[in-house]
Amino acid sequence: MADIEIEIEGPGAVAATEELMHLEGLNVVYETEGEDTKKGLLATIAIIATVTAITADTLEIATKLYKWIRKYFEKQPDERIEKAVLVGRNGRKVLLVNATVKQIKQLLDDK
Repeated sequence: MADIEIEIEGPGAVAATEELMHLEGLNVVYETEGEDTKKGLLATIAIIATVTAITADTLEIATKLYKWIRKYFEKQPDERIEKAVLVGRNGRKVLLVNATVKQIKQLLDDK
């Protein structure tokens, strides 16, 4: 598996990305775009994370990504992410809110 991108938007984007960085078997670097503050509160921001697998087991990675994303779509409105898109090497995109482990694995396996 080569590098993939995950685009994350919402008030919980920073916390979600920080947790993503701590998932075993992944190396994650990211940049923040469109940071906006209103009345001292962080509003919706976007993060582009580049993920490199340290392990070659794409099923294991897909399962970790699936569990990670579910956690952040189920949080309270001020902590959850609104949108997360997995972008494969060939440019194919999968909206993670509806993605299954099998769909995530297929994108990770794309050449």
